[in-house]
Amino acid sequence: MRDERQFFRRFLVLQQLSGSRQGKRSVGQLQRVLSQQGVETTRRTIERDLLWLSRFFPVSSDDARPQGWSWSTDRESIQIPRMDSLTALALLLAYETLRPIFPPALLENWERYQRDAERALSESSLRDWRRHVTVLSSSVQSSPRLSDWTLSRILEALESRCQLGFIYHTQADADGKEHRVSPWGVVLQEGSLYLVAYHPGREAPLLYACHRMSKVRLQKEPAQEMPADFSLLTFARTNLRFAESGSHITLRVQVKREIAHLLEERPIGAQQTIEARGRTWVTFRAEVEDSEALRWWILSFGTGLKVLEPADLVQSLRETTAAMARYYARRPRETQPSIAAPTAYIP
Repeated sequence: MRDERQFFRRFLVLQQLSGSRQGKRSVGQLQRVLSQQGVETTRRTIERDLLWLSRFFPVSSDDARPQGWSWSTDRESIQIPRMDSLTALALLLAYETLRPIFPPALLENWERYQRDAERALSESSLRDWRRHVTVLSSSVQSSPRLSDWTLSRILEALESRCQLGFIYHTQADADGKEHRVSPWGVVLQEGSLYLVAYHPGREAPLLYACHRMSKVRLQKEPAQEMPADFSLLTFARTNLRFAESGSHITLRVQVKREIAHLLEERPIGAQQTIEARGRTWVTFRAEVEDSEALRWWILSFGTGLKVLEPADLVQSLRETTAAMARYYARRPRETQPSIAAPTAYIP
């Protein structure tokens, strides 16, 4: 029985070790995780387990205080069971697909798994998969830079359910302001990571762009628990997509025939139907959510799409396009204009 408990404990310790130095685990962290899984043991026992495991597995510690343990990044990982070729291909395709929308820090330690997948494919008939598969991105803007330190502290605060302190910088206040919050969740939108957190004294949670944080640190105080009736998805949709809660509209649009297949292949809303198919235009009808994202989507088609209903949306687009037309109708000055210093735009 003692040998079984020892094997199970060491197996759990091995499972908790990350393949990156940023995700290293201290003995204290391992002890808390084991306790959460019903395994009570001492720090000294875990230290002995780690030393024993390092004799047979590529795990090592650093010189930090407290000491952090992780898998060695320069060694091949051990896979049980072995990765099959289809799983390896799915993993590599996931990486190619997510790379344009994930902050770089989230993909920093993918190399280990990428090597494992490439090795698995090299021994199969899919070894030349790159010749037959490619992934393109239509994103124009690159993801904001997010430090490994900031990302690690945010995820650790969510995991340990403790408060998080940081300096938050805005366009109006470049020096930043001190915040201490209770993290409730994170939202990824088009390459930008946002923290949803409760701030003492506020009725509703706040939304923080993680790339605008600095001096991020964990606090000892426990975090305020997220209410059972709070929906992270609803909050994110309302605050990041600028949607009016419960505002759904019946959208009627005319799309040029040569690009109508784009809407047929990827419907824009529930119960999308084709009302008429003419020689030049195809008329669509769909129930959609009224949002700024919808307007951006409409304008992205230029003269290839025309909104028929609802009337207030037509009027809003008429005003926007008229202002754009006036802007581009201005003639440039004859004299050479002075070159102003560029200004940064952060949405």
